[in-house]
Amino acid sequence: MVSKVKSEENIPSLYDTFSLLEGVLDPVIVVAQERTIIYANTAAEQALENLKVNENLSISLRHPEILQSVDAVLGGEDEKLGEITFTSPIPRTFEFQVKMINIFVEEQGLAMLAMRDITYLKSADQMRQDFVANVSHELRSPISSLVGIIETLQGSASKDPVSQKKFLKIMSEEAARMSRLIDDLLSLSRVEVTEHVPPDEKIKLPDIVGSAVEILRGIANKKNMTIRFEEKSELFEILGDQDELMEVFQNLIDNGIKYGDENSEIEILIEKVDRVPETDMPGVCISFKNKGDGIDEEHLPRLTERFYRADKARSRNTGGTGLGLAIVKHIVSRHRGHLAIESFPGDTTTVSVFLPLYLK
Repeated sequence: MVSKVKSEENIPSLYDTFSLLEGVLDPVIVVAQERTIIYANTAAEQALENLKVNENLSISLRHPEILQSVDAVLGGEDEKLGEITFTSPIPRTFEFQVKMINIFVEEQGLAMLAMRDITYLKSADQMRQDFVANVSHELRSPISSLVGIIETLQGSASKDPVSQKKFLKIMSEEAARMSRLIDDLLSLSRVEVTEHVPPDEKIKLPDIVGSAVEILRGIANKKNMTIRFEEKSELFEILGDQDELMEVFQNLIDNGIKYGDENSEIEILIEKVDRVPETDMPGVCISFKNKGDGIDEEHLPRLTERFYRADKARSRNTGGTGLGLAIVKHIVSRHRGHLAIESFPGDTTTVSVFLPLYLK
């Protein structure tokens, strides 16, 4: 988006600059005196929907710190740096730099405003802080329990075989809980490290889903639950990591067993879809549906967060660490897929994994 500028000897170099800025992925705006916008690249137009050339910058960017920085540079300062946060339509944080351009229009200098979206970096930093706090909390509880039991065994229960047997059972359960937590933490860390590298192994989805079903069928039988999975003749080939996908499918089937009603059924379907949500790629959807208490709608957006539990007491009683769906989300993301969760309280919950099909 470029304003028409009066013809001067340096105008060709100005338009050359605009051509270069158009290829920049971050928002860039060039401002003349009186805050008049004379150029905005495509990234700026996308980031600021109301942005228009030949208008005052303050109309579309009502942030005092940026406006003051632009005024300062237009007034003679060489450079201004800062950081701003927009709250609408969604919270976003940008680093910005305002710098004088050594090109003059009508003997007036120009200021270039460049912005870099650091929302993800800010979110990642907050997630790291939350992660450390949550891990500390999750480990503190079983460790405190073990310390208390040991003190009891050394004291009042030292000569009571019945109490000793009871407390040793609790110690075993707490140790197993910590072991599961550590295993899941290691698994999550491993997946996060490789998330940016898509897998390239050609695999057949029905085979992996079928293997996961057979592994967990015995556990389902203990609750008189059945797993219904009808393997189709279609191959449904994808590029993936077999071990990671096995972890995804086992996790989702296991959740269906843990949180499903006794004497109920877990239904697993594989079907082609025109495209994976949020992409243009044709794909396949693997859905896992169980009947149980369901999940209230307010919890659904947060289910894939680390350590988030819709029902904390029940999750702990079933041996959950609160990391399973976080692991699933990252694995699906690595496969360039999409995870969707739909639930009706008191009825059914369906978790759907969308993956791009392998196109020969």
